[in-house]
Parts: sequence; structure tokens; C-alpha cells
Amino acid sequence: MITTSSPGKIILFGEHAVVYDKLGIACSIDKRCNVKLFPSDKKVVLLNSKNLNLTRSLKEKELFDLYEEMSVFIREKNFDKIKKIYKNDELIPSFFVLASIFKKYGFKGLEIEIDSQVPKNLGSSSSVFSAISLGTLKYLTKDFSKKDVSDFAYLGDVIAHGGTPSGIDNNAVTYGGYVRYKKTEGVKALTIDFEIPLLIVDSDEKVKTSEMVSYVREQKEKKPQFVNSVLNSLDNISKKALEVLISKNLNDLGILMTKYYKELKKLNISTSKLDKIVEIALKNNALGVKPTGAWGGGCCLVLTKDKKGMLDLKNSFKQNGFKSFQAKIGVKGVQII
Repeated sequence: MITTSSPGKIILFGEHAVVYDKLGIACSIDKRCNVKLFPSDKKVVLLNSKNLNLTRSLKEKELFDLYEEMSVFIREKNFDKIKKIYKNDELIPSFFVLASIFKKYGFKGLEIEIDSQVPKNLGSSSSVFSAISLGTLKYLTKDFSKKDVSDFAYLGDVIAHGGTPSGIDNNAVTYGGYVRYKKTEGVKALTIDFEIPLLIVDSDEKVKTSEMVSYVREQKEKKPQFVNSVLNSLDNISKKALEVLISKNLNDLGILMTKYYKELKKLNISTSKLDKIVEIALKNNALGVKPTGAWGGGCCLVLTKDKKGMLDLKNSFKQNGFKSFQAKIGVKGVQII
């Protein structure tokens, strides 16, 4: 048996803009996905996801047929078909990751158990794909790198994100710590050696990343000048945030977080609950606040002055019906345990 563990992630800056080769800044969090892989003599791959309450197996031929089918849709950029397939079967991305690895290293039977504590919209999909990638590569070969793990995990995100993932999620959960990312530059580690007091607040609204990414893409096709202007503004905010992180200025970091929220909100992907979280945070002396991930629901990041400020804000959110938690950030990436 091989057991792997991959963290969740939060995007500090760069949501949606990073899809279009703008700067993204992300870090890992200590909510993790654990995957157990059991070698099997059968010519079958079985996936059992406790979180999705789904169990399904594919024979070798079925798995490679799936690989060929999905590869065609990806090459043809048939995003509607990809979204429809994923909506009907949420295990498809994991099977596609496995098929891609087997295509390169050869097929062997496997039974895989997935047990994740990563909340939705905080890297829940990427953490699964990264953990599966590491375990399967370890099972099949000694000749692989973290980049290989991340690259195979990315293929799962291609399906789960509706065809056009940015690449930041798979890199953040694979490498861990803090990372900066641009599509044309790849991933680079960031050294952040001070505590960032972040509270993560759950809107309790379910969101499909693929739908939100597609929605922004459709807006960009209809109103390219307006959307490109917003994306450029977001990129400038992210670049300033990188400077502020290096200089350890929490006040300016908070201002930029709220500024990012106001700018990205122009694309109509916020919700009344996300807006309410922002309102509560700012009324209760938060340094800054912004949704993280795909928007359209999910979670917000709230930057506080210190631990006392965090406790006060946590109580305020509880009084307004919102759950919140403090996560340890910048933790280790995917690993064998």
C-alpha cells in the first residue's frame, strides 16, 4: 500500500486573471487530502471517493478509451462537452489523470481510496489529483519529479475546470509553501517568513469552478476590451501585492485584498453572501478581505491585525450565521506518508 497526502490551497491574489497569463500568488493550507493506493492483480482501476460517496471501476480498455475520448475534446477545445461529462461523473478527472500516467508508464491494476478534508473551492480537486499522481508514479517508476506530479495533476484540472485551468492550483498543492505563478513563466517559490493572520470564512454556497471559469471566458469573448481592462488592473494589484508581501506590510496587503475584490466584482461573479462577508469584515476592523478561488460562492479570506482581532471577527461572523476557521498556511506540499 502507498499512502499520499496533499494540502488544500488558497489564492491570495490572481483569481481568474491568472487564467489569462497574469500573475497569481497562492499558498498551501493544512486541510489535506489523503489517498491510499492498493496494488491489484486485476486489470482494473477502482476509485472509491468517501467525500463524493462514489465508487467506480474501469477495465484497462475502458480507461484508455476514456483517455482517447477526452483528449479529442481537449484538443478541439470542446468546453461544453467537457463540462457536461464532468457534471455527469465527478470521478472522470481522476480517471483521466490515471490514464495519462498509465499511457506513459504502462498499465497496472490499482484500487484507490480518497479521503479529503479540503473544503470546496480551496483546492479540493487539485489536492486529489496531486495525491493520486504522486502515489501512482511511485507505484510505477522511480524516475519522476515534482514537476511530473504537478503536470499530471494539471490534466485533472483541465476536466474539473471546464477546459481552461490556470495551472496555479496544481502547482500550489504539489510544491506547497507560497508560490507565484504565470502560465508563460511557470511556478516559482516565494520565501515568506512572517505570519499572515488570515481567517477563512465559508459562504456555504456551493460553486463549480468550471462554470465560473467558463462564465468569465464567455464575458471576455463578448466584451474583450472591458474584461481585458479589468484583468490588467487585477494584474497590477497582484504585482503590488508581491512587493508588499516581501516588505511584510500587512496594512497595505489588506488594502490590496479589498481592492482586488472591488475590481473583480465588476465581472459579476460575486454573490450576496460573499458581499455580506466583506461588509462584516470591514465593519469589524479587518485589514482587508476578498473571496478566494473561483468566486460565485465558496470562501473569503479575511486579514486581521492580530490573533485578538481574529477572535473578534470570528465571533462577528458566527453571530451572522457564517462558519470560519484559521488555517495554517504555507505548509508542505504533496508527500508520501
